[in-house]
Amino acid sequence: MTSGVVAEIAAATAGRDRVLDAVKAVALAAVVVGHSLAWHIGPTGAPVNVLDLATGLTPLTWLFQVLPLLFAAGAVSNAASLARSTSPQFTTRRTRRLGTPVVVYSAFWTGLLTIATAVVVLAGGQDGTIVDAGRFLSQLLWFAGVYTLVVAATPLTARWRSRPFLTLTLWAGCVAAVDAARAAGAPEALGWLNFLLVWGWLGQLGYQLPTLRQVNRAVVGSVGLLLVAAAASVAYLGPYSMSLVTVSGDDELSNLAPPSVVLLLYGAGQVLLLAALWPLLEKLLSSDRLWALVAIFGARAMGVYLWHIPLVGIAALVAMALDWQVAPLSAPWWLVHLAVVVVVLPTAWYIAGLAGRAERLAARTRRFFRMPPTVAAVGMGITVLIISTAGFATLYGGGLFGLPTSAPINFVLLVLFWQAVGRVRNRTDPLESTR
Repeated sequence: MTSGVVAEIAAATAGRDRVLDAVKAVALAAVVVGHSLAWHIGPTGAPVNVLDLATGLTPLTWLFQVLPLLFAAGAVSNAASLARSTSPQFTTRRTRRLGTPVVVYSAFWTGLLTIATAVVVLAGGQDGTIVDAGRFLSQLLWFAGVYTLVVAATPLTARWRSRPFLTLTLWAGCVAAVDAARAAGAPEALGWLNFLLVWGWLGQLGYQLPTLRQVNRAVVGSVGLLLVAAAASVAYLGPYSMSLVTVSGDDELSNLAPPSVVLLLYGAGQVLLLAALWPLLEKLLSSDRLWALVAIFGARAMGVYLWHIPLVGIAALVAMALDWQVAPLSAPWWLVHLAVVVVVLPTAWYIAGLAGRAERLAARTRRFFRMPPTVAAVGMGITVLIISTAGFATLYGGGLFGLPTSAPINFVLLVLFWQAVGRVRNRTDPLESTR
């Protein structure tokens, strides 16, 4: 990278909080790397999560579970953005920015897989494989759905910042109550409340990052380490899994699907450690050359998150086609998986750039049906969550909580909610343009 390019990027991003942007970018990059390493071809020749076979990798789930930092850092940015605008303007801008990459990604796969399903069905075949592929390609959209709902709640939750201890304590109590109900055998749907409660709580804690940065670094760092240790202790004592991702066949409570008190404690520890390390990170990122790399990746981070999914799937399919089966964590296994990481990251970044052209075209779409921004944001978040479970190829079948659903209808609903936070036709409309 030439010094001219570095200087241009530094000038274009002047005024941005480099640490916040770096946290978001690194968090999403860690997710991509983790998924690129997680696949494995099992003894039956089918792809499985390597954690299902190699429990020794469980500590790595703690290393790669950095999404709490993403929600916390995002909350700081959301609060700053809200302070510069009205609530409707904030919700409109943020929802549009989150939704456009998801709409483009969903349009591509819904169109392609729906056509493929229809062809197979009309030919008298079974569409099971295509439906499974559609669910694989959509499963990680849960993050976009939950984050959109957290954004929709920001105008409300930002008001609670004045009493952080009371708010966070009561909120954490609700999370613990849901976990207790899960352990007692409550209906599965109740447990999924923590999908919103835990990630929302981490965002609420994120509001306090600027304040935590002013506290003595040694104190904040020590408390952060204690919280991480508390998370590990609670997981060890049970009834929780020791893994911070869901593992097939694990009879203990998952810490991710839905998230648990363990993830809440661990995320809190991460946030406090981030506050303690902030000055060091600021010094590190004062290097324009390093910052340029972060900014280049961060500009397409959401696209990389979305488009790495099919790339990891292709890697697994190639391994299946070659009947490549080696012992998990052996030298050949690591060699191939690290090669996949090296290929997936830049390729996903490139595809995200191509998709970005479609996103810019889509962003010009004007609103044709009006609804309040908060309604649109909540509707979009819920629809994305439904898509994440139903997939892109389910013409009719079970979706979220087993309720009947249809991929084409879900996509239509997604577009309906997304366009409601688009550019307005009338310049006198009180909602701000998202340009």
